[in-house]
Amino acid sequence: MVVIILSSGLISRQLIFADAYISEDKVYYGADSYTIDYEREIIYAKGHAYFKKEDRRVQADRIKIYYSRDKKKAEFFNNVWVQDITQLSEIRGDYGEALFKEDTYIIEGNATYKDEKRTVSAQRIRRLKDQRILFSEGVVYSDGTYEIKASKLDISDDTAEFTSDVEVLHLESGDIVYCNSLTYLMDLENVTFQGEVLYLQKEEQEGKDALVMRANGVRYFKDQDVFLLLGDVLILTESFTMSTSVAHYMRNEKKLESTGDIVVSDRTNYIYCNRVSYDEQTKRIIYFNTVQGIVSRR
Repeated sequence: MVVIILSSGLISRQLIFADAYISEDKVYYGADSYTIDYEREIIYAKGHAYFKKEDRRVQADRIKIYYSRDKKKAEFFNNVWVQDITQLSEIRGDYGEALFKEDTYIIEGNATYKDEKRTVSAQRIRRLKDQRILFSEGVVYSDGTYEIKASKLDISDDTAEFTSDVEVLHLESGDIVYCNSLTYLMDLENVTFQGEVLYLQKEEQEGKDALVMRANGVRYFKDQDVFLLLGDVLILTESFTMSTSVAHYMRNEKKLESTGDIVVSDRTNYIYCNRVSYDEQTKRIIYFNTVQGIVSRR
């Protein structure tokens, strides 16, 4: 049996001015005014309405609470603000739901999530009991290092999984990466890009020989500021084109190294070798190991 305890000690079928507590669900709620439909087992709270269960607190213009045994949920309308007291995070949006038994919160409509390290906007945010957070529709993630756009995002612990139409902007360099999916280890800032990865280096000044790199998969290691490109690697500059199976790009040092069966074309010649080193600053290419020949197209 659900017991509703009112802090004022007053119970009315019409209008109640008090904070209240649903003991079975351990839910606190309150508002400027609210009414209770005892037959349908629904509470209507209006004006500075709030809802609190354990470490989650929700504020909204209106709150609708279902407290029957078969239906345990609350709906939030307009100016919805969900606070997680222990995680020091918040979610804002136009509409929300709280599912009591599952300890799940769903926020929709211009939704924004914030914590101490990141901000994520989306049309729909679903926060689960185990602190896992799902974002969908027009996802934009920002943490001061990256701005990442995607169709979906799944954050669990310190891992963020982005899927579908992923676009990554590195805020410091201005470089952009496009891919089908991305795994971001947020604590280490290591990234794995997968599925038709395209890296576009920002052209900081006119005439710069900017890199364009494509691969089946790319791994980025923050501590070394190195990109590892794997599978059908194609590297383009204004000066040459390189195809290979493995390449390392050292962004801070502005150097590129490749190993394997390499073909380099400089518009007039093809060069075959097993290792290449390229310095972006000097634009010097060095060929190593079994340089098999140069074929002129003139």
